[in-house]
Amino acid sequence: MSFYKANIGYYNKLSETVNELLANAGVMKAPVPIKQIAAMCGANVVGYDFGGEISGVLVVEENKYTIGFNTENSRVRQRFTIAHELGHLKQHVNLNNKNEFFVDRDFIVKFRSDIKYSPKEIAQERQANAFAAAILMPKEFILHEMKDPKYKELHETNIIEELAKVFEVSVPAMTYRLSDLNIYRY
Repeated sequence: MSFYKANIGYYNKLSETVNELLANAGVMKAPVPIKQIAAMCGANVVGYDFGGEISGVLVVEENKYTIGFNTENSRVRQRFTIAHELGHLKQHVNLNNKNEFFVDRDFIVKFRSDIKYSPKEIAQERQANAFAAAILMPKEFILHEMKDPKYKELHETNIIEELAKVFEVSVPAMTYRLSDLNIYRY
């Protein structure tokens, strides 16, 4: 069972939050302007040369938010990182705390390392990834895009590659999103 199917209540609430953010930003099609939406949520988005394994950070200082992304990463990875950090901001920042700090390393590296992560940390990372996927690849936007006749004759691999280009995400991100949403063909 996918994480999505096991947490349907969470995903319904997540969809509402994402749809509200997109509506407030006036976004009606892909690609989603994630930096604009993060700014609309009060975050200053800044690129940094983090090097190594760090993909992004969310820094909360005196209730001011800074999302940092690794400038060495590909553009699609940067977009996902910004969306992921925005997910932490919208879901995990305690508004009563004036200072918080989230550091995100490559997701795969995180779970291959010897560092032990708490169930809460693992859940927060999954939730931030789910938020990033939902805001960058909204289900309704995908379904609308797939109505375009150009997808009719394409092989599944080519459909995923084309959708990834349109949504400005990686092929693996689009693959996971389509799988989680149980979208194979329209």
